[in-house]
Amino acid sequence: MKTTATMGLALLLGASAYAGEVTSTTNTYTPPPSSPSLYTWFVGGSGGYFFDNEEEFWTLHFGMKIAESGPITHSLFVEGLYTEWEPTLGLDSEIIPVTLNYKLDYAINDRLSFYAGLGAGAAFIDNQVLGFSDDSVELTAQAFVGLGFDVTQNFQIYSGARYLWVDDSDFFRGTVDNGDDVGAELGIRFKF
Repeated sequence: MKTTATMGLALLLGASAYAGEVTSTTNTYTPPPSSPSLYTWFVGGSGGYFFDNEEEFWTLHFGMKIAESGPITHSLFVEGLYTEWEPTLGLDSEIIPVTLNYKLDYAINDRLSFYAGLGAGAAFIDNQVLGFSDDSVELTAQAFVGLGFDVTQNFQIYSGARYLWVDDSDFFRGTVDNGDDVGAELGIRFKF
């Protein structure tokens, strides 16, 4: 009986010695940070300059991110561009291409990305000479490349180059060779 009492006393003293140490059995799992929505919408615009026609251009666009895999993001967007060209002496053309575009972004780091893309659509053209005007709708296509810089998570500045091709347009009984041009641009984009 003395042995049992001694063992009980030893266990009691041992338990009181460890009373200050508490072993936690709470769950230490933390969920991964939530990723932004796949279908992120964006709007933006740019201003630029076409080198051959020596004319400025302006764009507005809206679209959404449709896929993402590691540093690569795929997007679709609709864009409207406005410019004036002088395809031949004395003839002024107002050209408004509206295109559906595919854009691929490659994230170089957390803020800087490279982008490239293609687009096709219709160009609304108003040709004018000596007070006479004739409208037409023609096929158009473009390609673009550049760099984007994320100032914040929802605001981006981008700069790049653009190639624009516009099919020949009808002008009364003749045709106007609208041709193509290469330009440089600077723009902004808001993501939401």
